[in-house]
Amino acid sequence: DQSHDRHANASCLLRRGWLRALDGSRPWGSIEIRPDRFGMKHYRLVVYPPGTNHAERRRVRVARGWPLWGAAAWILFELTLTHVTGPWTALAMSTTAVVGAGIVAMMMAGDPRRRVRTMYASSMVGLDDPVSAATVTKLKVFAGCLVEADDALRTSRLSPAEHEMLWWQVYDEIGSLRPAAARA
Repeated sequence: DQSHDRHANASCLLRRGWLRALDGSRPWGSIEIRPDRFGMKHYRLVVYPPGTNHAERRRVRVARGWPLWGAAAWILFELTLTHVTGPWTALAMSTTAVVGAGIVAMMMAGDPRRRVRTMYASSMVGLDDPVSAATVTKLKVFAGCLVEADDALRTSRLSPAEHEMLWWQVYDEIGSLRPAAARA
């Protein structure tokens, strides 16, 4: 009976971890700051369309993550199928399965996937490029606004409607920064 409880607890923990990875830590998207070995810092702010629900965000995250999970699945399929079939058959089957899964993920994500707004910025340590510095500052302000809104919502200093209104403001601001050709 105890082994069944441990198995159930482990299964529940694995499920929560999987859902946490699919949901992300923020309902509005994510912020990533990544240094590289050449003295550069890369920033990426991803903002989902306001009003998207958990299921829509999960589908968008799966579709946007396809290059990573697709590559991992392709390697796993290749390793497995090569032992069962010939190398060319394994290649065809692996590629078909992964590309097919990616197409299905993109289709299931639908319109919210196309409406995701992403802002990128890079800066080099010790180099004062005013355009890059202004973009990094703007990105940090947007991310800070969204994180503060999450904190205020959690502590009931903001209502869900006020939180979504701030989310909309950042979403619209990022949209206004894109070149006109990209918006068309």
